[in-house]
Amino acid sequence: MQVSCAFPTALSTPDDIAVAEELGYARAWVNDTPQQSPDVWMTLALAAERTERIGLGPGVLVPSLRHPMVNAAGTATLAALAPGRVAVAFGTGFTGRRAMGHRAITWSFMDAYIRAYRALLRGEVIEWEGARMRMLHPDGHAPARPVDVPVLVGALGPKGNKVANELGDGLFVTLAQPDFMTEYSWVP
Repeated sequence: MQVSCAFPTALSTPDDIAVAEELGYARAWVNDTPQQSPDVWMTLALAAERTERIGLGPGVLVPSLRHPMVNAAGTATLAALAPGRVAVAFGTGFTGRRAMGHRAITWSFMDAYIRAYRALLRGEVIEWEGARMRMLHPDGHAPARPVDVPVLVGALGPKGNKVANELGDGLFVTLAQPDFMTEYSWVP
């Protein structure tokens, strides 16, 4: 078993992750709460500069807070800074969206978002909000596509379990431990 740790996103988080690496933690997850914390991607980039081994990733990203291209570019950047150490988790934003006066996103939106995000990382052309697009980073600006990082899905019920099973590489658990979590080989 590998032990992960999770941090609220704060100005001290990159240094805290360096300490977690020294203590032997396998992975550090950082919250995506822009209404109350620094940017998750900037925080993870700083942590990548301060560490060599520990896995890094946002846990969890809320799709409605950023265009899929923004999260794909953030992922590609972090993958270049911390090769082989990046994983990304997505959630519906039950907490993060509620803090901004919104309900969690629907599972159909999550499904479409993760499909678009993963396609962008593979270098494919996608259609999002009526426009066709793909990642256009020239050499040296991001790793070449495909950018292969594990994607986990935070889910507690049957709709989320379906999306996690179909599109995820694992299940990200918060708030409660659903019965179906035993179906997954990777469950931080």
